[in-house]
Amino acid sequence: MTTKRFYIVGVWLVSTFFLCLSQQVVYAQDSEVGLWIGGATYFGDLNPEYNVLQTRPAFGAIYRYNANPYVVLKGGLSAGRIQHADSISAYPFQQSRNLSFRSNIVEAHGGVELNFQRFILGSEKNYFTPYLSAGVGLFYSNPKAQFQGEWFNLRELGTEGQLTDLIPAKQYKPLQFSFPIGLGFKYWLRDTWNFYTEISYRFTTTDYVDDVSTNYVDSFLLGDGTTNGALADRSGEVGVPLGVEGKQRGDIVSNDQFMFVQIGLTYVIFNRKCPTGQGKRKFDFNE
Repeated sequence: MTTKRFYIVGVWLVSTFFLCLSQQVVYAQDSEVGLWIGGATYFGDLNPEYNVLQTRPAFGAIYRYNANPYVVLKGGLSAGRIQHADSISAYPFQQSRNLSFRSNIVEAHGGVELNFQRFILGSEKNYFTPYLSAGVGLFYSNPKAQFQGEWFNLRELGTEGQLTDLIPAKQYKPLQFSFPIGLGFKYWLRDTWNFYTEISYRFTTTDYVDDVSTNYVDSFLLGDGTTNGALADRSGEVGVPLGVEGKQRGDIVSNDQFMFVQIGLTYVIFNRKCPTGQGKRKFDFNE
């Protein structure tokens, strides 16, 4: 997939809509835009221990539509780098396997936040709350590995035989679905500024974020002495080669995951109340 096609599906913003349920009750409409910085961490075949020491920088943008004091619709873009290596694992099998990767992650997502308590922008009373977050997204990843001082695109090499006619496995796609679930805390600072922090875990629909999933294939199919074969089985660099055809290379049972940790600021860009009928009392949402 080209960069241009990817960015077409890259970001969507949740459309604002009216919440005037009746002439007697009128809700405020509040939209926020913001930026965040933080970290990205990968969990999968090379990191089954859920080690966070390989967390790398991440950043993003967010849009929020505050439907009411408890429900928030949102959309955003997230980007960061994830990486890991068998060499830092505590498991002997991984140390002998000796695989590694890094990948840039770019994700567009939309979802909902559910506040634990009332949260009203500009309120002196309801100015903070913890919240839960859930949604769906699309993310782009492209795992690479370094070999003899040069970085190689692992997807294009087909390290588990994806590019050969004799293996049923198909080449995995760089664009996949993610399902974010998060826990956060938001706090109205002053005027139109809000602070928030969130930890959001991503379940995915792929086991190839790290280019590792199934079994070793015959080195003859990949090409003996080629870069493809060398990056498919790197165990010989540290000990006895493991790459026997059919032997387990990864964990096919579960898909890979990743996580974003965010610290951000948002700015209120729209705050308006729906008109009420003549003679009807306006409902003050800040009461």
